[in-house]
Amino acid sequence: MQDLNLNIPDLGDVEEVEVIEICVEVGQSVEAEDSIIILETDKAAMEIPTTKSGIVKDILVNVGDMVQEGTPFVQIEFEEDKKSNVEANNKTKTQTEEIQIPAEKEDIDINENEIILAKPLIPDLGDVEEVEVIEICVEVGQNVGIDDSIMILETDKAAMEIPASVEGKVTKLNISLGDMVKAGMPFVEIESSVVVSKSLNKINENEDSISISKNEHITKQEETNNTKEQASQPLTYNNTSVHSGPATRKLAREFGINLSEVKGSGPKGRILKEDLHAFVSQRLNSKTGSGFEFSQPDIDFSKWGQVSFEKLSKFQKTASKNLHTSWINIPHVTQHDDANITDLLALRAELNKSNKTKVSPLAYIIKATVETLKLYPLMNTSLSSNLDTVVMKDYFNVGIAVDTPEGLIVPNIKNTDKKTILEISDEVFNLAKLAKERKLKVDQLKGASFTITSLSGIGGKYFTPIINPPEVGILGLSKPFDNLFLDGENIVNQKLLPISLSYDHRVINGAYAARFVTDLSKQLNEINFLRESFNGA
Repeated sequence: MQDLNLNIPDLGDVEEVEVIEICVEVGQSVEAEDSIIILETDKAAMEIPTTKSGIVKDILVNVGDMVQEGTPFVQIEFEEDKKSNVEANNKTKTQTEEIQIPAEKEDIDINENEIILAKPLIPDLGDVEEVEVIEICVEVGQNVGIDDSIMILETDKAAMEIPASVEGKVTKLNISLGDMVKAGMPFVEIESSVVVSKSLNKINENEDSISISKNEHITKQEETNNTKEQASQPLTYNNTSVHSGPATRKLAREFGINLSEVKGSGPKGRILKEDLHAFVSQRLNSKTGSGFEFSQPDIDFSKWGQVSFEKLSKFQKTASKNLHTSWINIPHVTQHDDANITDLLALRAELNKSNKTKVSPLAYIIKATVETLKLYPLMNTSLSSNLDTVVMKDYFNVGIAVDTPEGLIVPNIKNTDKKTILEISDEVFNLAKLAKERKLKVDQLKGASFTITSLSGIGGKYFTPIINPPEVGILGLSKPFDNLFLDGENIVNQKLLPISLSYDHRVINGAYAARFVTDLSKQLNEINFLRESFNGA
């Protein structure tokens, strides 16, 4: 038996986090992957597990402590690992190569008989800086193929599988369950040979993506991802060569920041998100600066009666900032109308009965909306980052706002125009289920061209949905209501659906939006089209 202190793993770009729960007691037996403590960052809670079975000898932190990467948090008496790690000696060369590659298929010229140690890197995570490892799919010593999953990551909204990207034998895992990882971090070491030259078929010319060093033996490298936050930004700066990632560029667009004015603190002058925060802070604090603040008046409400306090969740804080950013950057205008869906509901009842299925009215509305978007292509566009070009889209990926315990999540249905109403209904159900279970993949959350949000199952009439950037329109649905009208001498009951279209007035003018809403109402009454679109018959 041997005693070992476990240390806090790499926290990505977070310097310190709070211990919010201790899951074990001194003297308790633990198994590999059992949670020891739970930490909380601004974005997520993460469980820190033990890597082997043993007995807890001492707990080195308390609830409420702020800890950093490398801080010892528990002492565990482990059982000695009796597995032998026998390295093959019959390699065709005495030399080996150590290589780091992104977790995507890339090309590098390596002779067929060479043995390499490949270190795939976490790929671009889009708008997310860091994500949690929720599952490890392989073990040390296991042989893997190019597309075999090594681990599964989870963001606030989705889960994604990270493949090996190279064929060979897993020699080391650099991550554990609960670790927070970010793009560019090596997560596994794979010993490979012949297949390398065949599997890495798209070279990334970024010098930071690949590292090769020849040694007589495979060597261990200390991986340091120490990103120093830039404390300040110059008030005047001209950056002639801008280097930054997609997430940083997106944040710059949301803030309205010209990246050429930002001084980067990353490797080779790369602009990081911290640089944008410093840039905004510098402008707000300077007398000549301009910009906006997320502010709220500081009022002592207890002067008028008893009060209590409840902290916002991490998800609520993120949603608040995103909604505020959208509202202050986009000039919203909302067009309201009542769409007659009497015949649509009758058709739905008929088709549900004849096909022995249950399709919600939303699937019909999505199909009708896509047909209307084809007639009004500006509603399916985005503004370019420099705000001087409209990006026309030849695809229709409709986002559907899903109400979950954590808040609204918006996955989207890819190529909605090519799907039948029955297929749309199935996909809405599956996406909603994955959203509530927080199992959506990143691709299911990206690429929407227009969004629909529905309150029809709750109640109310009309509202102003906030646009989901970089889209220029969002359709809100409220609860249908009965409306009596006189048709000649007969009193007729209609079922009306309140619809609310919010649009970006920089791209869409009022007349265009009003025509869109009017024609959408007509599309909802194209009964023959909807009947034919039900199952593609």
